[in-house]
Amino acid sequence: MIEGYNISVTIGGKTILGRTQEDLTISAVTKTSITKDDAGVQQESVVRHDVTLRVAALLSLNGTGTATKLDRDDVLALSLVTGSNAVVAVTYTCAGGATYGGNAIITNYSENSSAEADSDTTLTLDLKITGEFTLVS
Repeated sequence: MIEGYNISVTIGGKTILGRTQEDLTISAVTKTSITKDDAGVQQESVVRHDVTLRVAALLSLNGTGTATKLDRDDVLALSLVTGSNAVVAVTYTCAGGATYGGNAIITNYSENSSAEADSDTTLTLDLKITGEFTLVS
């Protein structure tokens, strides 16, 4: 059985502090072809997969990160990088299960907070895999 707390996305080998949810979406991109060998019958084949990851987190406004976690400032800084430096290494893993990895770009960052004194900031981070998303271990 897979428990939700056993699943994690890492960016550059670090998880995001206060993660509450990770979502993985894999969409097949197909190509249709008709050849004489197929007697005019359309054939479908998968040419690649579009892979996206979404991470949601609840971060205390006065909290601090650790050496193995990305805090709010780390994630915000990663979201603002441009050029080839914007590509980050990511992995998606489940404790006791396989780990998949690839390179990704951060396509969306959103942050929500309220005016309450003990308020936490929630953030959502969307990553798009650039290239292959393959089995690491």
